[in-house]
Amino acid sequence: MRVLITNDDGPLSDQFSPYIRPFIQHIKKNYPDWEITVCVPHIQKSWVGKAHLAGKNLTAQFIYSRVDSEDNTFWGPFIQPQIKSGNSKLPYVLNAEIPKDAIEWVLIDGTPASCTNIGLHLLSNDCFDLVLSGPNVGRNTSAAYITSSGTVGGAMESVITGNTRAIAISWAYFNGLKDISPVLMEKASKRSLDVIEHLVNNWDAKTDLYSINIPLMETLNDDTKVFYAPIWENRWVPIFNGPHINLENNFAEIEDGNESSSISFNWAPRFGAHKDSLHYMNEYKDSTVLTDAEVIESGMISVTPMKATFKGVNHLLGELKLGRKKDSSPKTSNLLVVSIDPLEYIYKPLTRALKKYLPKIEIITSLPEFDNGETENKMKIFHYGDYEQLDMDKLMELPKNYFTNSYIYRKALIRKHFLSHTIQTYTAKHPESILKKAYLESFTIDLDYAEFLDDALDENWELRQELENESKGKWWIVKPSMSDKGQGIRVFKTIEDLQAIFDSFDDEDSEADGSGNDDDIDDANGEFMDDNKVNISQLRHFIIQEYLTNPLLLPSMDNRKFHIRCYVVCRGDLQVFVYDRMLALFAAKPFVPLDPDAYSVTDLKDLECHLTNTCLQSKKKDKDSSVLEFDSIQEIPDEKKSYIKEQIHCITNDVFLAAVNVNRLNFQPLSNAFETYGVDFLIDSNYEVKLLEINAFPDFKQTGKDLKNLIDELFDDTVHYCVVPIFNEDGSKTDNETDPNFVKVIDCTSNGW
Repeated sequence: MRVLITNDDGPLSDQFSPYIRPFIQHIKKNYPDWEITVCVPHIQKSWVGKAHLAGKNLTAQFIYSRVDSEDNTFWGPFIQPQIKSGNSKLPYVLNAEIPKDAIEWVLIDGTPASCTNIGLHLLSNDCFDLVLSGPNVGRNTSAAYITSSGTVGGAMESVITGNTRAIAISWAYFNGLKDISPVLMEKASKRSLDVIEHLVNNWDAKTDLYSINIPLMETLNDDTKVFYAPIWENRWVPIFNGPHINLENNFAEIEDGNESSSISFNWAPRFGAHKDSLHYMNEYKDSTVLTDAEVIESGMISVTPMKATFKGVNHLLGELKLGRKKDSSPKTSNLLVVSIDPLEYIYKPLTRALKKYLPKIEIITSLPEFDNGETENKMKIFHYGDYEQLDMDKLMELPKNYFTNSYIYRKALIRKHFLSHTIQTYTAKHPESILKKAYLESFTIDLDYAEFLDDALDENWELRQELENESKGKWWIVKPSMSDKGQGIRVFKTIEDLQAIFDSFDDEDSEADGSGNDDDIDDANGEFMDDNKVNISQLRHFIIQEYLTNPLLLPSMDNRKFHIRCYVVCRGDLQVFVYDRMLALFAAKPFVPLDPDAYSVTDLKDLECHLTNTCLQSKKKDKDSSVLEFDSIQEIPDEKKSYIKEQIHCITNDVFLAAVNVNRLNFQPLSNAFETYGVDFLIDSNYEVKLLEINAFPDFKQTGKDLKNLIDELFDDTVHYCVVPIFNEDGSKTDNETDPNFVKVIDCTSNGW
């Protein structure tokens, strides 16, 4: 879980901020899976409420403390980060003096609300799951204190500016004794996190944030009771006294117009002088309802649910029973199953979005056993996993109960020779379709061994005629239909070239498995992958497609060829969404026009400038500069970008219509599934778009760290539009918000066509 921590007492300080260090150390020790970012005011900023310093530009400083430090000593302050901290957006300088596991404190010369705003949006490439504001020195109970609390203000800013859940924590000391023992601070930390963990796992849908108060009493322990407590609506008294006339010297007399004198009002709050003008028992007519002030004065823990308007959420009342460990039973009758490896690139974006939109549904890691009869109309399970992990029998048998992230049958799109047949059949019936010009001329051949190429060409005489007619000057590209990540792709011109390519596959007796894993990349010398071969007898089906010889080249990118990776999400039967935040993936080397006298079809070095798949590139030399967000390319005018996206929308529309219209056997969208595809496009020098291929279970990690927010937003949208409706009885989203980057291009019932 990604957690942002702020406060209103400032950084490490024995006098002003003694509680935050042991609190964070407790988190580090007991919650190792939490990724925390600490952003606090550079000095104490109490009593500022949810305020910003309008018109003031804010500056950051950085200090560092040991994870196991027993006091408030630290390194710094520094004007730049001194270590690499999580997925920070900030540049850093390596300081060997500071341990890599040190706690980094980002100090902002602003208010707690400003720290929250900056922390959520400007410090990290990751999205946050929770904001913790505190622990505050003192209590935040009653209207007098809670409305002016910078601690509560920091939590409220989280909801207002980031739509992120937040909890404000205050440690209430008694009899003016705020300096407490380390043992009591450890107890307060533990009990605070017990309450926080329970609230996070059982978040009330009507609540924006919680304010909790922990009593710093020696009797505090795991049995200290916790109560939901409404705000004591007291009224405040004057907190200043005066006026005071300040003179230049003690003997001066006050005279009209004397500029050496000034009038001041001194800070002098009377903390015990509150007026109770409205007691909650009058509203509830129940003397057993204790306000937050009454709960804390009784030595118990108060939990005040709030809206981000200082309004209490008053349907939660009475004692709150905590459990340190999660209940093993589901929180609801529904379940979210995420069976992919937690180390996978997409695991955090996916689970973060699920927790954001479906916080009350438990996430588990494996599909439980359930009886089909008992499940009917009682439980809904959404299962996100690899294709092999999904229960295809249940997907067919329980359309109202079991939902997955993949269809069963979609060969019409994801296998290259099926896609070619799908498009050719569709365009024969619909010659006006954009696919007529957007899909390059293609042929399919079946081949068991290289020696049978001549026989295969006899069976496909149209392809033989094209290859023999060299006067057209066409170049061709051959691709195995069922491989991915660029494996086995070659560029050629003649039948002799094609024979040499297949002979080279057989000669090497390659046992490539089609995985294209990064382990096959030679990191030592940064060379293009030499093991880019296939076993013909294992793959058999090949597509031969006209090669685009005039790709759009960008001088700013060294005239390297590129293709666009666009993520397309299909939901049910059938909605299709195009995610408009697209990637541009560049070849490793500048483009070199094909020359039959200089190009060798079997020399992989000659192929480097023609293949744009980043899986075939060295990690060290090429990958970092090979992936950009398409919209960030300034060399392409905005009107051309819009034209390209319009074509992509139309092509996507038509290719999915083609799949369900002419190849329904091999593309069967299901009402209880959705699927995300990686669709690849080429752009020619006239800004015309050509469809290359469609990939199921695309390799999201090729996006890289710098553009991870693109994938974060994609999964946020996918969960919002495709998973949330599963658990809404009317099948709708949770609200009327729309993301302009998530464009719906099809909304039909396919079995009605």
